[in-house]
Amino acid sequence: MNYIDIIGDDLKKVDEQIKAFLLSKQKVLEVALRELLEAGGKRIRPALVLLSGKFGKYDDKKLIPLAAAVEILHMATLVHDDIIDDSKMRRGRPTVQSRWGKDIAVFTGDFLFAKTFLLLAHSTTVENMRSLSKVVKAICEGEIAQYQSRYDKGVTVRQYLKRIGRKTALLFALSCYIGAHESQCSSKVLRCLREFGFNFGMAFQITDDLLDFTGDAAKTGKPVGSDFIQGVYTLPLIYAINSSYGEEVIKILDKESYDAEDVKRVIELVHASGGIEYSRNMAKSYLDRARAFIEGLTPIPAKAALENLLDGLADRSY
Repeated sequence: MNYIDIIGDDLKKVDEQIKAFLLSKQKVLEVALRELLEAGGKRIRPALVLLSGKFGKYDDKKLIPLAAAVEILHMATLVHDDIIDDSKMRRGRPTVQSRWGKDIAVFTGDFLFAKTFLLLAHSTTVENMRSLSKVVKAICEGEIAQYQSRYDKGVTVRQYLKRIGRKTALLFALSCYIGAHESQCSSKVLRCLREFGFNFGMAFQITDDLLDFTGDAAKTGKPVGSDFIQGVYTLPLIYAINSSYGEEVIKILDKESYDAEDVKRVIELVHASGGIEYSRNMAKSYLDRARAFIEGLTPIPAKAALENLLDGLADRSY
């Protein structure tokens, strides 16, 4: 069952709340925010808030503002991420920093962070505010770790997994947790949904990183190979560097700049090394863990929707 079938109307209300809450009297900021919103997105994180709430006393008046806050926080991290990576495109559109410059992008990201906490202050408990603050801290640490490890050919699988746990998976876990917490779910259900979110988030990021080597730029909205060109070495490439193909991979990565043939060759070597298969298997192991954590939950439509998300990620090609 698709999550839109269950919470589609409430997700529309989430989008309406985001649009209403992000109004600004500053013209440049208003235009930048509008373009950011128009870029779209699957709204997975707010969907997790709402779906998790279905396992308890679902109250849309409480959950919709929380779901909106989670998505605004995610938008803030994307804006800052694009600044750090000097990304030109996001979801097939120019990024805020490429359209308006890094200064406006920094202010836009900061504005979004401020709006997140302002919205939460009016709609959730101090405990959830504390939890979200910890996640924001972890996201920042994950981004810093990624920045510091750029062009580091010695980065390990363990370091990579720790990085994406902080950068991505913790926000998925929090989305599930606060939705369930606000709906007064039992401690057992809280734990199951939180762990589901974390493992789903790990699989989500590994799958996203795979698309740098297997995706279609027209569908993903960014050039193939853009991660490693910017010095961000993800799981498929880390595996290739440590394989029998590692010497040739490193020889190319050591170049001061890459031409189209270099990018093509690195992608070929990642495939030949087994890095794609290894990464897919790793993503599948996290999906299996996520599925196991919700196996014992009440078989309501929301559970079917969570399982459908797992199935969809397993088949994701863009």
